[in-house]
Amino acid sequence: MIQFTQQELINLREKGRKHPQMIAKIKEVVKEMMVQSAKVPRQGIANWSLYYYCPNCSVRLNFDWNEEHHHQCPSCGRVFTGEPYDSSWWGIVNSKNYTAAVHMGFIYLITGEEDYARKAIYMMTEYARYYRNYQIHGDIPYNGPGKSGAQTLDEANFLRSFAITYDLLSDCMTKEQREFVKHEMLLPGAEFLMEYRHSQLHNHEVVINSAVAIIGLIFGIDRYIQFAVYGPYGLLYQLEKGTSPDQMWFEGAFGYHFYALASFFAYEKFALHTPHSQINHPNYKVMMERLLDYLEPEFRIPMLNDTNYGHTSTSYYLYEFAYREFGGDKLLYVLNQLYERESRDNLEAFVYGADVLPQCTVDFDNYHVETGQPGCTVLRGKNGRYLLLKHDRYGGEHDHYDRLDISYLAYGKRISPDLGTTGYGAVLHYYYYKNTGSHNTVNIGEENQSPVLGKLARYEEIDGIIYVEAEADWTLPYEMPDSFTIRQWKEEHYRTVKMVRKIAWTEDYFAEVFLVKGVEGDLPVDWVMHFSGDLVSIPESTSIENFSDKKPYRHLNSMKKADFKHTPAESVVSVYDDGGVQTSVFSWSGGKEFYFGKGPDNPSVTEINYQIERTYGPEAVFAHVITSSRGSCLVKNVEFTWQAGGMRIDVEGSAETNIGMFTRVIHM
Repeated sequence: MIQFTQQELINLREKGRKHPQMIAKIKEVVKEMMVQSAKVPRQGIANWSLYYYCPNCSVRLNFDWNEEHHHQCPSCGRVFTGEPYDSSWWGIVNSKNYTAAVHMGFIYLITGEEDYARKAIYMMTEYARYYRNYQIHGDIPYNGPGKSGAQTLDEANFLRSFAITYDLLSDCMTKEQREFVKHEMLLPGAEFLMEYRHSQLHNHEVVINSAVAIIGLIFGIDRYIQFAVYGPYGLLYQLEKGTSPDQMWFEGAFGYHFYALASFFAYEKFALHTPHSQINHPNYKVMMERLLDYLEPEFRIPMLNDTNYGHTSTSYYLYEFAYREFGGDKLLYVLNQLYERESRDNLEAFVYGADVLPQCTVDFDNYHVETGQPGCTVLRGKNGRYLLLKHDRYGGEHDHYDRLDISYLAYGKRISPDLGTTGYGAVLHYYYYKNTGSHNTVNIGEENQSPVLGKLARYEEIDGIIYVEAEADWTLPYEMPDSFTIRQWKEEHYRTVKMVRKIAWTEDYFAEVFLVKGVEGDLPVDWVMHFSGDLVSIPESTSIENFSDKKPYRHLNSMKKADFKHTPAESVVSVYDDGGVQTSVFSWSGGKEFYFGKGPDNPSVTEINYQIERTYGPEAVFAHVITSSRGSCLVKNVEFTWQAGGMRIDVEGSAETNIGMFTRVIHM
């Protein structure tokens, strides 16, 4: 066994005797698998599990072990048969099998209960029986092919899990079983992964490297270790080149920030007692600590880029191993918060966690990178007020086209959130969630922003107001990340454009001015924001049909256009109510067209309000004051004055504000 020393094994078994309730919880994970016959495909037919989504609702279908050919949507109730659902059902079966095998291996290791070992060994040997003849298949975007699954990433997760299981159970396997699994599955699998690993920075390559390296450690194959750890695009290369200066994984999504770290740590758990561990590399700890600067109120992870709810559900458990190895109050705080919400009886805590988690507190402050640098800015305030301004560099496949996007929360409500995404095989992933028009930023010509380097231009506090400015300048040279990317943007709409978003953050509201310069032709320039809850009040409007046929706007509905012909106004007010939290949006009309409607929220079976303000090139100025409250609005009136290339905003507070009625002048 590579992963644990003899003393560590003794400690785990003693811990299991002292805490039988934790063993019971781990057993519960595999209870279903233990009582039914193992299903192992005899051919390489398993498809991408992310095809297992309803094409109408973009939600995952209900998986049933006994329904290989019938797959029901939990939302609309429709039953799907045939492809790609039947083959993606097998992809889910594979995932459930190898995940259960690891748990069974740990149960045997800790308790000595041989039934769990026998079931896991049976699954391994059955897969090994067919593995060499599995067909190479798969045409998933951004991925190489697989054998057991439809992509190289699936193959790596499959092989790594069974390699871990092999290590856990090797002492109770016969010599024939060990040799069979080694030569019929693990070694040919590692060779396959080495052949199809791409030369790029990517979370996929981290997963693939970790699988190859673990197999190399188990069998003492130096060629595998050199390739997967030390070679170009190996683990060490990915760790150093894939970590941005702001300590985020370069893909810019917390889902993949932690997905990459999970595979780095999977390797490190094996390598700790070998000369090949990189556990003391400083990037590990700072990457784990970075979440604290971004955490939303209510202990939530921001849904940046290709992050979805499935990604974030298990991320916190990585802090068990990280805290044990690195220590520090920031990592400890995450665990403290996690176990205020649930019991500490998961596998990561039992096997890799520290024996004791002391209580600690962490002060949350605003966060920003240095001026002139790409990254994000996070502003915090009373009543759960939170604003994230995104001005980072484009990060490749799992990024969205949304520079200068904002996310806004207050009073426990995600009022103007980043929607993240859904399963990648679902229609709405590419046709809705990834696009500029479904984010709280500006798009030109109803097309996606092309890659650009954002940066923070200003951060300072004056008289209790925090001023933030961020820029995205497409006229400057830009270097794409060392990662394969499918072109899904309209570069010609943006190459002459510079955008600046200015925020003034106060105790009761925030003001913003969004400047756009250099638009060629007479293209529409759209400022987009979505707001949760019910639309309570908007200007007099007329319903319109077919607002746009382009993605993502084609998915909007109930669209209305404001009619200012009889009631011209420089300040337009719209009001939204979400469970008693009222958000008022004061907008500078400036001759723009105003549209109001609804579009898919996340999950897509619910809806969120859209407010779109449209003008036409070559320059555009959008200005707003946005405030949220329980009860009466904290702002009585707003006046906008555009003069000499700057915006003056006069904000008159209501009597309900903490300091009583006031008039504050903001120059932006």
